[in-house]
Amino acid sequence: MKKIIFLLFIFSSFSFSALIHPENGADENAIHILFEWDQIPDANYYNLQVSNQQSFNTLLIDIENLSTVYIATDNLGWNDTYYWRVRSIDDNGNNGSWNTSNFSIGEQKLTNLSLDSYNDDEVVDGVMVYSQFLPYFIVGAVDKDGNEIWNTEIAYMNHINEYGQMYGIVGNGNYSRGYKYNFHDDYLWQSPDNYDIDSHEVKQIPNGNYMAFQKVFQSGPISEGNWSFYFQGQGYQADGITSEFPWLGLKIVEFDKDTNEEVWSWDPFEHFSMEDYDVYAGTWWNAAFDGFFDWMHSNAFHFDEQESVIYVSHRHLSRLSKISYPSGEVIWNMGLPSEYGTGDDNICTDLLFSFQHHIQLMDNGDLLFFDNGNLSNILLDDSNPTTRIRRIKVIDDSYCETIWQYDLPANLHGLGMGSVQLLENGNYSIYTYGSGLDEDECSIIEVTQEGEMIWKATSTHPNAAWYRSYKIPSIHPDAFSVIANG
Repeated sequence: MKKIIFLLFIFSSFSFSALIHPENGADENAIHILFEWDQIPDANYYNLQVSNQQSFNTLLIDIENLSTVYIATDNLGWNDTYYWRVRSIDDNGNNGSWNTSNFSIGEQKLTNLSLDSYNDDEVVDGVMVYSQFLPYFIVGAVDKDGNEIWNTEIAYMNHINEYGQMYGIVGNGNYSRGYKYNFHDDYLWQSPDNYDIDSHEVKQIPNGNYMAFQKVFQSGPISEGNWSFYFQGQGYQADGITSEFPWLGLKIVEFDKDTNEEVWSWDPFEHFSMEDYDVYAGTWWNAAFDGFFDWMHSNAFHFDEQESVIYVSHRHLSRLSKISYPSGEVIWNMGLPSEYGTGDDNICTDLLFSFQHHIQLMDNGDLLFFDNGNLSNILLDDSNPTTRIRRIKVIDDSYCETIWQYDLPANLHGLGMGSVQLLENGNYSIYTYGSGLDEDECSIIEVTQEGEMIWKATSTHPNAAWYRSYKIPSIHPDAFSVIANG
């Protein structure tokens, strides 16, 4: 008897077709909508209909679909309510009964974009995802036509992995935790609550553990310079010797994927000399008003499993580092010549990059990064500070060969932030703060291997500022359908 009841339960569960997503009454924050429903026994295919009328008199979508998943990228808009229904059609063309549901789409929230497409055929298809933190916080996605298709306010974003999962922080300005989340606003991981996680980089490394920057402080001297009088007026010695002022460093911390416990860390105060610091870009003047010296401003790392090393970008030192894992030994520092005060043993000093972002290791071993070039007028005699995209190869851990370089026009110089992504067809997608001339041009551009700019999207808000951008195929990378025979 128990076996009969069990078989009846299985049969009844397969006979009922539930509409899975969007859930009934859901509030969606995207206009690219994933529709998903249960398989219906003996269905040859399915009829999906979507309307903004409960009567379905007007159909916005009316398609026949072989699978139980459909992603709608057209005909749906912001700030509206929609009704959707699915029915099966069997081998004989007989229609099943409708299953009906409804959902709402909220408001678009990104600042508006001005779009220029110079060679549409060469632009890689996909959507651009980026973090906006000025004039207000929002993370969003736009399509290649500049249309907003998704937004969220649940977390900052600094990285997207190959599965479309995002990493970033949630913070209140004084304290932040690292998070992993998806396009459905589900939190998938969070860092322990006793770590103040920096906003610049949170990632999973190949062993599945999570890695992030943690803010750490140590007392140090106030270096001598034209700022000394200001500190002395505040009661400090400011003699370059007396340890009296907090220096901010960024510690790399690894958290176990299962227990969330710290399992490894790298403290810059144990490996770098506090005699190396920036004296040209005003960081000590910033310290006078911040109450601490932002010594390193580390902003990116890349974990290489093959060689078991970590590449790290330290912005305020104009330095890239290669660190052995797990020993923590610094294999090399890449940066400026010794006369600029940021190290006496840097390699590849002829590159003369400065205040860089977004270090990445390519599959072939090249390093790709965003050279902000804040000091390029001093280092390279640029008439205006110039931002460069640099792709280099480090040979024998001692010298560098430039593989590819793109110099952004003067108006797109990025004083802060910035990112670069190599796309599948060889194009480069680049985000720049665009602070080079009188009016800021916070922009994402796409550039070919030949250095031709073929696409540009610029915020129309005069105070807009973003962090990183990524071009991905879809905001629904995890959509799939499994059909069981019968």
